[in-house]
Amino acid sequence: MNSKVKWFGLLVFCFGFTSVFAQNNLSIKQAFEIALQNNFSIQIASNDYTVSRLNNSVGNAGMLPSINGLVSQDNQQIDTKQKFLNGNENNRDGAKSNQLNAAVELNWTLFNGMKMFATKNKLEELQAMGKTRLNQQIEVVLTRVARSYMEVVLASAQLKSAEEFVRISEKRLQFAKDRLMAGKSSKSEVLNAQVNLNSDIAAYKKLATQYKNSKLNLTQLLGMELTFDFAPSDSLNPAEAMVYDEIKMAAASQNSGLKMAALNKDVAQYQLREIQSERYPVVQFKSGYSLSRSQSEAGFLQSSNNAGFHYGGALTLNVFNGFDVDRRIHNAQLNYKNAGLLYKDSMLKVDIAVTQAFNMYQTNLELYQFEQNNVQVAKENFDIAREQYEVGLISLNDLRVAQVNYLQTINRMLSSAFETRMSEMELKRLSGKLL
Repeated sequence: MNSKVKWFGLLVFCFGFTSVFAQNNLSIKQAFEIALQNNFSIQIASNDYTVSRLNNSVGNAGMLPSINGLVSQDNQQIDTKQKFLNGNENNRDGAKSNQLNAAVELNWTLFNGMKMFATKNKLEELQAMGKTRLNQQIEVVLTRVARSYMEVVLASAQLKSAEEFVRISEKRLQFAKDRLMAGKSSKSEVLNAQVNLNSDIAAYKKLATQYKNSKLNLTQLLGMELTFDFAPSDSLNPAEAMVYDEIKMAAASQNSGLKMAALNKDVAQYQLREIQSERYPVVQFKSGYSLSRSQSEAGFLQSSNNAGFHYGGALTLNVFNGFDVDRRIHNAQLNYKNAGLLYKDSMLKVDIAVTQAFNMYQTNLELYQFEQNNVQVAKENFDIAREQYEVGLISLNDLRVAQVNYLQTINRMLSSAFETRMSEMELKRLSGKLL
């Protein structure tokens, strides 16, 4: 048996694929890290999460007092004509006057029916939703990156396979030429071998283009320049055995979609509490310091200065507002009920999705193991056919059939391995383990 063929068989079975060209190796973990840094949708989701985190503060919930400062200066220049009851007159042209007002006011809501606490809890849930939404976007991007990366690995493996079969066809053509020179075959056999070689070369060139394009697709997802070149270092081998009960249990607690539905339910509950608090009185504490100063060249008062501190409180109660609070409470109760129904629906959908994905994973894994055995059978059949052809027991066409069957079996095995890895990624995404 030819040493190169043996080497290729070992290469295929181990899935230890390397690049045809000298490039930097890129693992799927490294691809994930690059995507997390460069992907625009992740950056947008990260900014949205930062907004929700900044909004989650006691001040935004209304728990802290508000302090406002005011300074105003009013200057006037007026013509004045005044006549008093005693007959005196005070007439001034261009009389100047000015007034300065300054104040610092403090307002603090001490009680508003526990609304501020409901609002703070709601803000915490909205921050958690922002984090979960960011995780969802990361999962979407990583899933796309994983598929694109594995497509590169698949194209690389198929290209390596096609390259080896070109070499086999080249040797078969040379063998046919040697037989023709020795008078043991006709020229048609040589021409047939040449046609087969040309067909293999054309298939190789198509796969080379497919490999380059798949790398470009991954480069785009990673947000890298088109000049970025790499060779995939990971294999198509199924990474680990997936256990259904473990996946289902993890999905029930870690699935990002299910988390989002639960958070929506909590937010709806706190929104209901916010509206219900409007039925209670609002107690406020007020305090401040004010300063006023005025001067006038005309009028009864020439100058005035006032400064002082004040404090007090206020109680307000919504006695009646056309049943608006009742209406909004009723609507909020329905929203909370709908959020609960959506959560139950999400649980059912996740449960079904996990079951379906695991069934697909099992099928793909069985097909992969089945095709592995087929590759061994097809290779043995091809080796026997080649030996028989060399001693003249079968025709060149029979050998070609065995070679094509061997190539097709390898490609089916590679496709099954690819689909198995994609099933793994989907199960990890559903169970929240992709991150």
